[in-house]
Amino acid sequence: MPIEKSNDLVKLILNLLIIGLFIIITYRVVQPFLFGFFWAVMVVITTWPMMIKLQHKLFDNRILAVLVMTIILSLFFIIPFMLVIMSIAKNSGFIIDLAKNVSQQKLPSLPWLENIPLIGNELFLKWEDLIDNGGSELVKEIQPYLGTVASWTIDQLTNISVFVFHCGVMIVFSALLFLKGEEVKKHVYHLAHKLSKQHGENTVTLAGKSIRAVALGVVLTAVTLTIIGGLSLVVTNIPFPGLITLLLFICCVAQIGPVLVMACCTIWQFWDGNIISGIILTIITLILTTLDSLMRTLLIKKGVDLPFLLILFGVIGGLLGFGAMGLFIGPVILALSYNFINAWVGEQD
Repeated sequence: MPIEKSNDLVKLILNLLIIGLFIIITYRVVQPFLFGFFWAVMVVITTWPMMIKLQHKLFDNRILAVLVMTIILSLFFIIPFMLVIMSIAKNSGFIIDLAKNVSQQKLPSLPWLENIPLIGNELFLKWEDLIDNGGSELVKEIQPYLGTVASWTIDQLTNISVFVFHCGVMIVFSALLFLKGEEVKKHVYHLAHKLSKQHGENTVTLAGKSIRAVALGVVLTAVTLTIIGGLSLVVTNIPFPGLITLLLFICCVAQIGPVLVMACCTIWQFWDGNIISGIILTIITLILTTLDSLMRTLLIKKGVDLPFLLILFGVIGGLLGFGAMGLFIGPVILALSYNFINAWVGEQD
């Protein structure tokens, strides 16, 4: 009997090692495609109702509907981001030179501070005192941080080949999922039921709602606001519109909203004497602020309600951990974890 137990133990260990090795090798093979596949799942879950309606209008031809949706996704996702990244790559030399030579820069005199009501004179005196008593030293102290931030940002955002690869994988997997969506859904629910007969199907449904909530309420809202805001920046001849548009997109995804970026651009135009452009940006800022509140409230409520800090941490953590792709992945992962924990804690015994 002891010999048989020993053999059983060795057999169990070998089986576990083989299974573990198989999992590791499989992961290494599919790892380059995971981000693109996850992105495709997010896109397909969000746009599936649109695809079904399009299929009915196209004589119930699934292949034709998938072809049209693929073209729409290609135009909607790839072109705007490629324009932004190309703009960043084009202006990256200026940013690097500014970061390297920032220690040689001098703080500008700001005589317009005196015109600010109530506190203008005091602000002007303090600014002049800063210039006279160590403004250059202050700039030298922040130089290492500016250089590090600029280099990291450029490394993350100018890796065009990786981004294009993930976009291509996303488009291909989206087309496949659109084509075989019902079969994939059936297999996913069947697998979930095998893993947990009690909670498997509910978990998959909750995951779909979480992904849809983030995609509709966060990403779709951010993309819509960014397109409108970016076009207004181009029309009003704001310098570096690509970089500012990217910053606007990040602020919208992080739930900070478009007000901060658009208000700075508006103030810049008024300060530079471009009154008409300033008025146009003021109107666009008001429109974007209203649209942001309405779209985010209405679209997120279609899925599940998500806390502001959850999305903010998801965006920041995703950006730091996964680069530009983390803008999409971070909020979704935290939303899934948040809703799973809530569902588990809220279960009745």
